[in-house]
Amino acid sequence: MAVVKLGKPVKSNLDGPYGAMAYIIKPAKTDGGRLVSSNYERTRTDYDALAEPMLEDNRRSPQGIRKDSRLAYHIKLSFSPDDPVTPEQVHKLGVEFARRITGGEYRFVVATHTDRHHLHDHIMVCAASRYGKHLKAELPKDIIDQWRAVSDEICRREGLSVVFNPVVEEQTRKMRGGETAAGDAGTSPARDPERGDEAPARNANEPETTARKAAGREPLERRYGMSMEEIYASAKGLGVKDRLRMLIDLTLAGAENFEDWKDMLDVQGVAVAVRGQHFTFTMKDTGFKVRDTKLGQAYDMTNIMAGLQSTPVIPITFNRRLVAKQTRKTITVWLPGTHRKKKITFDAKRLVDDGGSTLRAFLPLHRDQIILDPSNRYAGRTTTHGLYQWFGEPASRLEPLATPERLPLRYGVSPAQQRYYQAQARRLDQLAGEAQALNAAIRWTKLAGGDSAKGLKLLRAKVRESHDGLQAAVIALHDAIQQGDPDLVAETRGEMERREALCDRYEGELSAIEREIHTTRDREQTETERREQQRHKRGRSI
Repeated sequence: MAVVKLGKPVKSNLDGPYGAMAYIIKPAKTDGGRLVSSNYERTRTDYDALAEPMLEDNRRSPQGIRKDSRLAYHIKLSFSPDDPVTPEQVHKLGVEFARRITGGEYRFVVATHTDRHHLHDHIMVCAASRYGKHLKAELPKDIIDQWRAVSDEICRREGLSVVFNPVVEEQTRKMRGGETAAGDAGTSPARDPERGDEAPARNANEPETTARKAAGREPLERRYGMSMEEIYASAKGLGVKDRLRMLIDLTLAGAENFEDWKDMLDVQGVAVAVRGQHFTFTMKDTGFKVRDTKLGQAYDMTNIMAGLQSTPVIPITFNRRLVAKQTRKTITVWLPGTHRKKKITFDAKRLVDDGGSTLRAFLPLHRDQIILDPSNRYAGRTTTHGLYQWFGEPASRLEPLATPERLPLRYGVSPAQQRYYQAQARRLDQLAGEAQALNAAIRWTKLAGGDSAKGLKLLRAKVRESHDGLQAAVIALHDAIQQGDPDLVAETRGEMERREALCDRYEGELSAIEREIHTTRDREQTETERREQQRHKRGRSI
């Protein structure tokens, strides 16, 4: 099974020792350069010799090379660890894939990396054509589906597994029906406006469903529920969430950073999307989606990053405008409120970027952070927790402190009866929350020697301690998976579940107490405002 992903376009750092070309042909990753091929250059290890012809094609394009010009497209072709493929075979398939998607019109470099748990190809395709006017390639909206169709066809021919995707299957049917040429003249990344020999394409902004309806064809079926196989698996005790947790654990144990982990899950048929401070996992074969909070605290963003780094971490959230410098290996961030006079630098592997304005870094808990001045001179040292004097400290609870809405159950016959029962249900929920908060407050006040403030402080410390214990259990589980000891894996998984239950218990008690504190303060404020209004009215009447 091969998974096709399109990375960010290369706009400025194609050449040079720290450029994209140098990264993909790195000898340590490509068996000394043996697994590097191109369609224009004999060298396998000289990144400048490979990058210069691509840059020349871009210079000779009508627009030339501007500040934000696309120089090349970076494509990743990942193969499943379960498929019996060798590095040589993966490289050969990557070269074939590159020839078919470029159609001989664009320069490309294929580099096969063997330093990960799964074999994968890095394909660098020049953005400008080799011939004629050197026109820039404009990728249509459905280009990934076209490329995946090519990849799936190659995998089927080689006897490799393929993940079913209805959109990709439609592209495959087009190819077999003759709408896309076979062999080297396959799917081209460019649709140059001045080339009249290409078949007319669907509008990139037009949805596939609309296009099929206009053509009089049946719309593609997209299923977001559970298959019969999944239903029977759930009945046997192995549900979709259990299978997803197992895949996350196995991939985390073999991944080196966040992007590598996403690629490994993608190969296993699971797509990962970042939504704020949460992950959304999608089973690509069924479309079934689940949020990280539905899998348990052990699978939230903080604990997953702790597992990747094999050390307890805490999150730091900041705006993208505070980034002073970012390279492939490091990122430098200005400390908020210092008027850009102080900054910190940390490993880029610790960053989670969802493409929005807010970035999140997960820094080691037990490691001091070095503070620098604008001239990169030493300006101080602080603990990771000490960074919260500049960055906002995250809430201890994952979800908002709000009572969950009751499902609209229909009790009663008449509308009046239904309103009455709904009011009673809300009141019962309120009483249950008050009872939970009162019991928790009494217990922690007793543990603090009768001081309620100290009891609340002690509970917050227990929440932080339980979080650290849960992260330690997650790291221990991944270490056990790497060692390959089934008994140790079962033991550490049980310990992680116990830590997670304890963490949920402490967070539930803290959220109940804080919710009642906020409710009581709001009630007192409302009552005070009402009394002030009445006093004001009496004064005016006199």
